[in-house]
Amino acid sequence: MFSVFKNLNQFAGKSKWLDAVAIFCARTLAYLLVFVLLLGSFAKRDLSLLLITLLSGFASRFVITQAIYFFYKKPRPARISNSKVLIPIPTNPALPSGHASFFFGVSFMLCFYSLPLGIFFIVLSFLMGLSRVFCGVHWFTDILAGIFTGIVSSLIIYSLLVI
Repeated sequence: MFSVFKNLNQFAGKSKWLDAVAIFCARTLAYLLVFVLLLGSFAKRDLSLLLITLLSGFASRFVITQAIYFFYKKPRPARISNSKVLIPIPTNPALPSGHASFFFGVSFMLCFYSLPLGIFFIVLSFLMGLSRVFCGVHWFTDILAGIFTGIVSSLIIYSLLVI
């Protein structure tokens, strides 16, 4: 997986346009996704769409991910490799990515409500994750672990709500 990081991060700092797109996706796209979720929830007049998807994201990020951080503290690439860093380095451990955990938890839960919207969120969440690898603050495995925690949290929350 180091090769995925190296292959993405090698382009950081070589193109102002590419850097700007990656920085936008790594830092700002998250706010836009939450805004789209708010709009979609209010447009459908379905507050549960907002609350349950956010619950899944919060469970993934602040329960599962925090539990992993307690037992396993993987350093970020910027701390142990010669990487080009384009955004501020978070202080929490790298694995799993908190951004990926939260947004994949939201994305996979959205699939239970609206498959097209869920897939749209999955694609943009993956783009966000790749951008954070490109920007030098995550390994690719951190993003994969975030995807896994997102899937787990959405399945747990969904199963609790259906029963």
